[in-house]
Amino acid sequence: MKMSIAQALKVKNRLTGEIALMWQLFQNENICLVNYNRKVDVKQTLQTIEHYTAKLVELKTKISVANQGTHLCNMQKLETVRKKIKKLSETNCSEDGEEMYNRTIERTAIFKADKLNDMMRKLRREADELQDRMDAHNAKVQIDFESPLE
Repeated sequence: MKMSIAQALKVKNRLTGEIALMWQLFQNENICLVNYNRKVDVKQTLQTIEHYTAKLVELKTKISVANQGTHLCNMQKLETVRKKIKKLSETNCSEDGEEMYNRTIERTAIFKADKLNDMMRKLRREADELQDRMDAHNAKVQIDFESPLE
């Protein structure tokens, strides 16, 4: 069945969630009291988990191949830099001295909060532009995949 990458990403999330639920069911039902009637066939549940996992790997591979040459790596790099700058701005020290070991310690930052905020806004704009391109790509590009969930 043909589907867009955007649809495939939704299927991937549903499949991941279904696998997690099935693992929970498997763990809950695998060991039980003697003479307890299990709610599911545990062996069949494990086979289904293995099948769904193989389909998930297939789907992730197809999505990855379809996304080659896109701006996904750039988006990840932008997000990493943005998080580091955000952490800097959250821990940016004030110009006031602080007491440490009975001495006043004076600190100053090269990049003040206003400059860090400007950098964050610029990164956010770049990330938004990349995300728009990725959204258009994900809506347009098709892959072939048969979902086991439908």
